[in-house]
Amino acid sequence: THGRSIWILDNIAPLRELVRLVGGPHLFRPPRTTRVRWNLFLDTPLPPDEPTGENPPDGAIFDYHLPANASMVTLEVIDGGNVVRKYSSDDVSESIDPTSLRHPTYWIRSPQSLSTEPGHHRFVWDLRYEPPRGAERSFSISAVHERTPSSPQGPFVPPGTYDIRLTVDGSVLESTLEVRLDPRVEMTPDDVRLQTESSLACYDGYLELQTIREAIDARVETLDGARRDAWMALRGRGAPSEPDTLYGSIYESPPAEETVVGLQQKFLYLLKLLQDADARPTSQALDAVERLRARSRLLGDRWVRLKSSN
Repeated sequence: THGRSIWILDNIAPLRELVRLVGGPHLFRPPRTTRVRWNLFLDTPLPPDEPTGENPPDGAIFDYHLPANASMVTLEVIDGGNVVRKYSSDDVSESIDPTSLRHPTYWIRSPQSLSTEPGHHRFVWDLRYEPPRGAERSFSISAVHERTPSSPQGPFVPPGTYDIRLTVDGSVLESTLEVRLDPRVEMTPDDVRLQTESSLACYDGYLELQTIREAIDARVETLDGARRDAWMALRGRGAPSEPDTLYGSIYESPPAEETVVGLQQKFLYLLKLLQDADARPTSQALDAVERLRARSRLLGDRWVRLKSSN
């Protein structure tokens, strides 16, 4: 033949809005987004030279147009007045040391940024909350050539309608985004609610401990002797010295010997467990969330006593 092909476009809707461009910045209405699990192939990834098609963007597609250079562009995803994710054109890209990797860098997803240059731009939100602040970054064996994000990731947002706000040098543009559950998934609204609430309990528990960890890190260098040892004993030194790791028991350490870092790892482990599938959390998982939250409260009390005594 002389060649035939089929082109599949991920979003043709912006073409229909071109007539609305009137000279100022423009935020195109984002298409409905389906919350689909990324790569569930947990074995050795396909080699880069394996013939494969390109997947559509794994998240919500935001297209916008700038008529001229801008100084600052921000994008906010809002749920009921609460900002669940915010991006800015001056965000610093994640730094990765290639010498620390056990695999070639061509597996890693290139960083994206909100462009401030004139023209049409696209930005993709992964439908997740911010990655856990301060967590050690790594890459899963579930890799895709040039598309693999770093882990751990924040939890998925639940299905629903979200407000989108694009701000260009003080000029505010707004739209809405519909997020739906994968139609192949069988989860009731109650199942989704339980998964979201338990995941956010782990996520928020981790962040509360991160605040304590950062406070200890900022102070410990000014201490010495027994006082410094007491603060470091509460903080913990991180893997591999922590007895409870990804493959250990979340109850291995006695509550009185729990550390900030060790408990953070347990929250991340349970968060991953809850987020690994679109399914109702088991009773054991829900019980584990409550147990870890109780331990976090006890550790918070120890932190208050330590501050007051030092």
